[in-house]
Amino acid sequence: MGRKKISGPPQGRKANKINMVAAAVEIAGGPTAVARLCGVRRQSIYLWIKEWRVERLVDALKLSRASGIPIEKFAGAIINAERPKKNK
Repeated sequence: MGRKKISGPPQGRKANKINMVAAAVEIAGGPTAVARLCGVRRQSIYLWIKEWRVERLVDALKLSRASGIPIEKFAGAIINAERPKKNK
């Protein structure tokens, strides 16, 4: 089993939105510096940029501290977020 392969920005994103993961990586010094900071391979950083989100909370926290961008920006899109229905 391998990682699910995707291409392009996640569906449902508008073309005018900014990839906050890519912006944070650039602010923090580039993919190589972020990979050293988080203790992952450089290829993982490129995968985060491609998916528009950081999977592990620890890595998102380190990237947030290094770039100054809030950690909430690295979570990606919420899929099918619905409010719980109230029973009357």
